[in-house]
Amino acid sequence: MRTLSFMALILLAAASTRAQTPSPPAAASPPAAEAEPRSLFDVTDREFFIGGRVSSVDGDLARFQRYQDLRDGLLFSNFRYGFAAPDGTYTFKTRANNVGYRDQEYFADYNLTGKLSVTGGYQQIPQFYSIDTMTAYTGTGGTLLLDDAAQRAAQNGKGLSVYPPISPQFDLFERRDIGRVDVVATPTPKLDVTASFTTQKHGGELPWGASFGFSNDVEVPLPYESRANDFTIGTEWTNTKNMLRVAYSGSWFNNIAPTLVWDSPLSLTDNPGSPGPGRGRMSLWPSNSAQTMSVSGYTKLAHKTQITGFFSYGLWSNDQPLQPFTINSALPTIALPRASADAEAHVFSTNLNLTSHPTVDWRFGARFRNYTYDNHMPATSITQYVAYDSSVSTTPTGGPDLYAHNRTTFDADATWDKLKPLALTAGYTHNGNGYDARTFKSTSEDVFRVSADAVGSSWATFRVQYEVGSRTGSGLDQKSLTDIGEHPEMRYYDLADRTRNKFSGQVDIVPSDVWMFSVSGGLLHDDYSNTVFGLQKSNGNTFSMAADYHLPNGLGAGATYNFERYTGLQQSHEGDSTDAQFNDPLRNWTSDSTETVHYFSIFATPPRIGPNTEVRITYDFSHAAGDNVYTIPAGSPITKPNQLPEVFNQLQQLHIDARHRIRRNLAATFSYLYEPLNIYDYAFDPSVINGIVQPSSLVMGYVYRPYSANSFKFGLRYLW
Repeated sequence: MRTLSFMALILLAAASTRAQTPSPPAAASPPAAEAEPRSLFDVTDREFFIGGRVSSVDGDLARFQRYQDLRDGLLFSNFRYGFAAPDGTYTFKTRANNVGYRDQEYFADYNLTGKLSVTGGYQQIPQFYSIDTMTAYTGTGGTLLLDDAAQRAAQNGKGLSVYPPISPQFDLFERRDIGRVDVVATPTPKLDVTASFTTQKHGGELPWGASFGFSNDVEVPLPYESRANDFTIGTEWTNTKNMLRVAYSGSWFNNIAPTLVWDSPLSLTDNPGSPGPGRGRMSLWPSNSAQTMSVSGYTKLAHKTQITGFFSYGLWSNDQPLQPFTINSALPTIALPRASADAEAHVFSTNLNLTSHPTVDWRFGARFRNYTYDNHMPATSITQYVAYDSSVSTTPTGGPDLYAHNRTTFDADATWDKLKPLALTAGYTHNGNGYDARTFKSTSEDVFRVSADAVGSSWATFRVQYEVGSRTGSGLDQKSLTDIGEHPEMRYYDLADRTRNKFSGQVDIVPSDVWMFSVSGGLLHDDYSNTVFGLQKSNGNTFSMAADYHLPNGLGAGATYNFERYTGLQQSHEGDSTDAQFNDPLRNWTSDSTETVHYFSIFATPPRIGPNTEVRITYDFSHAAGDNVYTIPAGSPITKPNQLPEVFNQLQQLHIDARHRIRRNLAATFSYLYEPLNIYDYAFDPSVINGIVQPSSLVMGYVYRPYSANSFKFGLRYLW
């Protein structure tokens, strides 16, 4: 049973605070005209809701409440309590939502005016995956086991068919618990000392791929438990012209189960090659820490000029034990290069800003940013490794690459607003990036932009901007591609030469006090003209419009429509470097992808029905679809591809919220939610995954299913 004891303590504390604070004697005053009561939808400092929730879901219950807990039952929520000392020396506020449920939230704030502020909160965030998953795996603590008799039968020729009868159904979900405390102390008017602490617990089960290869693919419920703690403390000094802040931040992540061990569904005993090992093992997220020192500040100069700076140095480390190359006892043991990761990185960050308004008609700005990730992990020589715990192979790279990078950005712009309300701006940005262990040693991008704004008009404002950018790479290392079997003309889209054209604009029109209109849109085109294999081009188009109508009597309505469309063209090649026709253009094939999103939303706030009843109505509709079209050249020896069907999802949400005032501080509330989801994905549709045994896979039956939900919430809202 969900407990309300925490809320009872808050209510008692609130009552005690009020009882200990004597009220000043009431002064005689003439009766005043009674003001129109506030809206029942206005949030107050002292209120709570108590009632119930009843839902009916046809279809995927887990997806309906993906990041919420919408179970039926008694509901105590929307608790608010605020108190301010009559002399203004301190304030206290607290709130609580969804008490006792998996998405409950608590918050409290105490402010001693001008001296001390203490804020604390606790929040739970669930993530529901499925209520109809099934698995034959049992166990906790990072070890998942199968029944030995079933493994033996599968190894002796029965195959995966032995597992469905011993696979019970279970709920698959995880949850985050987050607590945070912030403190601000002000010992003098010019000095602040700030500190914050956040702790996050993450636990539950995740759908996880634990494969032994394409012929023995496995999906397991990964048992996961971790803790992350973050602490920051800083001191900030300010006066009328300057500010200086010095701070320290520490972050510690502890994965309580850093290794996953799981049984093979096709083999009880260890074997080299087929049918492979009896167990598999993999490393999960390693425990690690990061320590950062930072200095920041600003100074104001003559001619309305200000310089702002931020500098930080961070030390990231991970010294977890290295995992053996294999758990398969039938394979030879390969010596580890060292006992632990001994991973360390030094991180430097710089951010400088200059803004100036030297004359009435001109404004200038300049920004410099640098981020450097310097990898200090020792170079490691590895000549052999084991893939899928099945066989020993020779690594083509000789060991892990020590990835590192740095980013430097310079940005400047100038604005001329002599033609008020019109302001014209021209700007330039240079992005320089350096890489270790990537196909390019560095990339350089130059971006030019112009824009026009009009914000001073009483009835209309607009903004348009156009920018063009060109990025080129240097220091190409084609050997890093051929070493891993890639074509030497392959290019990664985040490094490849690119030309970008981008346009965006927005217009807001307010013809009267009751009407507001808005229209915006954007175009984006990226061209990778020097890329043979990889992303060739991509486009993005967006458009939105909105209208809002509101009268003083409470009548209001509005609508919004958004459209987004993204396309991309990629080219690939069939075969590898050992293929005699590796460079045959007839073996090239393309993938042309398209994604389209339509979103529509309306709301209505009718006038009060009588003096005591109010209603709010909202409706949201979204439809997203995506497809890929595969093409091969005429006369190609490649087998003609089967086109994949379109994937889509369509979500609707209708909210009706009604409130009726019973007396001044008590209101009856009723809300209704209708939410249907229609979804299709060829990789996760029930028509594709129609059981936990697939041709070469043992899965859990996690699929994307549609649903239709009706949810009612009703109760009393009390204000005091």
